[in-house]
Formats: sequence, C-alpha cells, structure tokens
Amino acid sequence: MGKAIITLHEPEHIRPLIAKPKHRLWVVLTLLALVVIAGRPLPLGIAAGAFLVLLLWCGVSFRTIVGRLLLLLPFGAGAAIFIPFHTEGTAAFEVWGYVATDEGLRKTTVLLLKLVGANLLLTYLLTVTPLFVLLRSLRSVGVPAVLLELMLLIVRYFFLLKEEAAGMMKAQRSRGMSFKGLWWSKRAYKRFGELAGVLFLRAYERSKRIYIAMSARGGLETGETTGVAAGSSVDARVARDGEEKRTMGENAMAAEVRGVGFAYGKIKALNGISFDIPVGSKAALMGPNGAGKSTLISLLNGLELSQAGEVRLFGEKVDRHNGERLRRRVGVVYQDPDDQIFSTTVEEDVAFGPRNLGLPAAEVEERVETALRQVGMGEMRTRSPFELSYGQKRRVAIAGVLAMRPDFIILDEPMSFLDPRGRDELQALLEDMQRQGLTILIATHDVDFAAEWADRILLLKDGKLLASGTTELLFDDALIEQASLHLPRLARPFRMLSGAEGYRPRSVKEAAQLIWKLVRMGGGAEAAESKPRQTKGMPPS
Repeated sequence: MGKAIITLHEPEHIRPLIAKPKHRLWVVLTLLALVVIAGRPLPLGIAAGAFLVLLLWCGVSFRTIVGRLLLLLPFGAGAAIFIPFHTEGTAAFEVWGYVATDEGLRKTTVLLLKLVGANLLLTYLLTVTPLFVLLRSLRSVGVPAVLLELMLLIVRYFFLLKEEAAGMMKAQRSRGMSFKGLWWSKRAYKRFGELAGVLFLRAYERSKRIYIAMSARGGLETGETTGVAAGSSVDARVARDGEEKRTMGENAMAAEVRGVGFAYGKIKALNGISFDIPVGSKAALMGPNGAGKSTLISLLNGLELSQAGEVRLFGEKVDRHNGERLRRRVGVVYQDPDDQIFSTTVEEDVAFGPRNLGLPAAEVEERVETALRQVGMGEMRTRSPFELSYGQKRRVAIAGVLAMRPDFIILDEPMSFLDPRGRDELQALLEDMQRQGLTILIATHDVDFAAEWADRILLLKDGKLLASGTTELLFDDALIEQASLHLPRLARPFRMLSGAEGYRPRSVKEAAQLIWKLVRMGGGAEAAESKPRQTKGMPPS
C-alpha cells in the first residue's frame, strides 16, 4: 500500500533498532504519550530532531519521511491560520485586521511539533514493522481478540482486492488502454467505471468464498457450537468420533449420494445423481465448468442440504441437525488458497480449525505441528501468508484442513497454477495422505493426473452423472468426448500404432515399459495379442 510506508515484510535495508515488534510497539506508544503530555516547544523540537535522526539511521529514505510529513499539511495549515488569531493574549502582529497573539503562536508551535513528533514515530513503526506483524502485536496492549481478528481479516481482504484491481488494470493497459494524465479520454472513464463494477462483483464473490472457507472449518457456526460449552465436552466428542471410526467396516462408504438434486432458483445445478465413494479410496470428480462440481462439494461438506434425494456420510444421512458434526469429518481445500488462508501467520491459520473445536491449547499446538510437518511447511510456521509462493499457500491450506483430523478430504482443482515441481510434490503428498487412511476426492479437469492417481472416476456434466467407475472410463473415446474432456496424453500415441490400440498407460513409467515391449516384440501381431498392462519381462524403471 503506497510507497513502502506500510510494509508486508521487513525490507532488507531497514535496521529496526528494536528487534522484537512487541517491544517496538510499547516503546513507540510510550514516546507518543510523552509527546502528547509535553507542553514546551524546546523539548518537543529536540525530540522531533532525535526522531528524524533515528529514522535516517534505520535506513528510512528522506523521500519517504517528507512524503509522510506532507500528510500533516492540511492540519498544520489549519492550526497556523486559526489558532494564533483566536487566542487571547499579547498582540504579536496584525493581518487584514486580525490580531495574532504571542500565546496563540506558542500554542501553534507546540501543536505542530507534537504532530511532527507523532508523525515521525508512526512512520518509524509502520516502515520498519510488517503490517500484519504490527497488527498481531496489538494484542500486547490489550486490543480484544475478536476486534483484532476482524481488523486482520479486513486488512488482508483489502490487500487481495488491491491485487485483483492491479491485475485488471494491467490487463487493460496491455490492450492499449491508457489511464495516464490528469484528464482521461471518455472511453477511459467508461472503461474505468466498468472495471470498478467488475471489481465490486469480484469482491462480493470473494467474500462469499471466504465465508464458506471459514464455515467449513467451524469459524462462523451457530446452533451446535464447537466450543466446550456447547453441551458436550471435548473428551466426549473425541470419544464419539473415535467410536464412529471403529464402527466403519472394510466395505464402508465414506459418501453415498442417492438421487440428489439441487437448484439455484430455476437453474438446476444437480439433477438426480447417485454414486458411492468407498472409505480409503482416491476419487476424481471430473467435468467441464458449470457441471455442478462446486455444488456437489458443498453438499458433501454439509454446507448445503440436498433439495431432493439424500447424501449420506459414513452411513449417516446429512440433515440440518447433524451437518456441523459430520462436517468435522469432511475437510475441504478450495481452489484459491487466498480464500482459505486469512490469519496473520501460517501457524495461526492452521490452528484456526482446532481452536474452533474447543480443543485444549496443548492439543492445538500438537495438531498444528503435525499438520505442518505432513505438508513440509514446519519451517514456515511463523511466516506471513503474503510471504509464501502459491504452492506454499496451497500446502498451508491443506495443513489447515489436516489439523481438523478429517476422515474424508475434498480438494478443488489442487493442481491449478502449480509449476511442474509443485505438482509432483503435491501428488506425493496426496499419496502419503491416502496411505494414512484418508478418503480423498479431487475435483479436477486434469485427465492425465486423474488417470495416474485415482482409483475411482466420477464424470459429471450439466448436473448429471454420466458415469462412475474405474479409470478405464477415461479411455472410452465416446464417453470422454461427451464429458468435454480428452484422452490421456500418454495413451494417444498408442492409438496410432498398429497392434497397440488397446494399450492404456497411466504413467510415464508404464508408457516407457510398453514402448520397450513393442520394440522387443517388433510391434506386430505378437504385440496385439499381448495384454495391455502386462509388465513381465519389461526393463526396470
């Protein structure tokens, strides 16, 4: 925000003088109190000079200091114009019939020096202290936790809007739109108004997504609250959840959807779909945009209730009475991690859900540590979310859900916007999560990832379930075309080779082995008679 007056992270060239932000805040508040109390020009002038030297020594640029001081110009001008001429005392001089007094001049000087001193102190604090660290430090001066969390969420929200606005403006400039100069063209004003309207709609949509993400982790619940005072103790709830897990048999279903329908007004998002997701499976929910995937995720998480049919989670039908309790067993990682990470540090964000469960502080700490270790983010626990890469934010979002200790986890487009290394790391993390017993459902457009990773496929289009079954569905040309998807890339070359049309490699390893087999066998009739997934005699990977 602005030119380095408010920082997200401490600039490398800045020397903060006082290392701990909490101590820094207390020192500045104490000095501010002394400046307010002081009533003589000489001490105030000396203090202002000392504060100026302090800023320069800390590495704050003179330009930043002057820019900050210019903010005082309206207040200073008002004080200089009105106070000397409206204070009784000994006359000093006269302007246009108005008499300025010595006492008025003295009051003006004291007031201006107080403003300058306070301005320099705040410039020091805001320049050398990251904004979110500064807000978090307000706890040490008695700011209520609820008010502080609200402030932090609002500030973070405005930063996200600022990023969206900057991206929109950049896109317009890349297409030849100019917003330079004092006077814009009529077309520029019209376009700016349209962008402002779009930004408002984006803000509304983002606020809805943040609300959903917070609700999914128990942050905005009513009714059966998650706190200890909700009528059942933490130990009782833990025992109940443990009993539920023990009663799940080998063939138990994590989710059962029977004839489910859901509509937004006259628009049908889901129309009579039915499927099962066994406990411990790796399922991929696939289909084009607008197929109903997001609505289905909300139903499986209990954030929405089906308008027709029923949704059962671990054998229990989801209704308005048990939705919050069942939601603790189903974690959701949304597509944009910025919608899900809203705390000042990584560890505080991961602790958000467990604290909403009313767990003791020691258990919350243990869950945070375990979840961050699972996603490989233990060393980042004290960092601000703004200091993380997109892939790291996604890991933190997953850690926040893992800390809730769910049995079933749903991820919405987890591979989007990740670089190749990030995709590989996330896929390895998903495999590890499944080995630990989690049931995983991923909504994705990535056919190649689904073919390699999943053991169950759900194909959705226009609110209807086209098919559910194994990954063999992804090699059915007609079905894939109907679902607006494409054949896995590794399988395409084999469709062009005589005798190899039936080969369906899921991974690079399988494709390489099948190519080696074709080479060894000459690619003729013998290849056509061999089984597509046979690995006997293939070279080691």
